[in-house]
Amino acid sequence: MIHTISPYIDPGMYGELKNIEDILKKFNTIFGVIVDSPDAAAQKSVDTAIAEAILMNNSIYEYTKSIDKIGEDIKSYSHSVSPGGAAKLTAQSLGVMLHVLNQQLRAQGTLLKLEAQKAAQSNKIEKNQTEQYLESASDIANSLKASSPSFQRPRF
Repeated sequence: MIHTISPYIDPGMYGELKNIEDILKKFNTIFGVIVDSPDAAAQKSVDTAIAEAILMNNSIYEYTKSIDKIGEDIKSYSHSVSPGGAAKLTAQSLGVMLHVLNQQLRAQGTLLKLEAQKAAQSNKIEKNQTEQYLESASDIANSLKASSPSFQRPRF
């Protein structure tokens, strides 16, 4: 029974960061500061979503420590309870499981948000490329109109 506890109880990289501001400061140090540009709002949005995911990761690891303790308590109590107490213990265990499943849904929601951010960022890049293409085409069209080219062969 002792081997049922997961050995992975450390959130890993950024595990010491406990709020969004600290995570964003760390990101600015590692990945650079957002500069004032047309992409600044999108970049800030991506950084914030990633920081929220890291914060959720850290809080989930803290949460799992308490769930591990509850699981160990349930295993310990199971040896000394009456049949009626065992039924209550089972019901309580199912309640804990519902909480854990709910937390998994929250984590999946955060993953979906990160994927949506990634898709939005790719979409923004494509929009910028389309805008540049249309501006270039317009510039070429205006230049051709102004130059009034002649498409006749020169006579030698």
